[in-house]
Amino acid sequence: MTTLRKAIILAVFFAVTSAGAALSYAAPWTDISWRQAQLWAGSFCCLGFLLGGIYAFDPDSDLKIKSSAIGRMSFGVIASLILSALWRWPLEGVALASLVGAVLGYVGMTWAKFADF
Repeated sequence: MTTLRKAIILAVFFAVTSAGAALSYAAPWTDISWRQAQLWAGSFCCLGFLLGGIYAFDPDSDLKIKSSAIGRMSFGVIASLILSALWRWPLEGVALASLVGAVLGYVGMTWAKFADF
């Protein structure tokens, strides 16, 4: 159970950092509404949650807690479900987002090393 807790803490840390970066770029003086800023910050939060889950469970990661493809895929599906709820996508979009999140989670560090903020 402590492994899962550590992974969730790492994923939440990545999520908060990503949302903070999104808000710093979408500051109120950039002429966008607060609703748009919150949507984009939430979207980046989901991306950060996915990246945190990948870093927690990928064997090639320096921050690895445990090596688990199922863990990475689970974090990918959770992040994509939250993203689809945030943007209110239809059922087909939710299914596609879940599939994409699972694939991105499974592939792991192969694509995550190119996501540079």
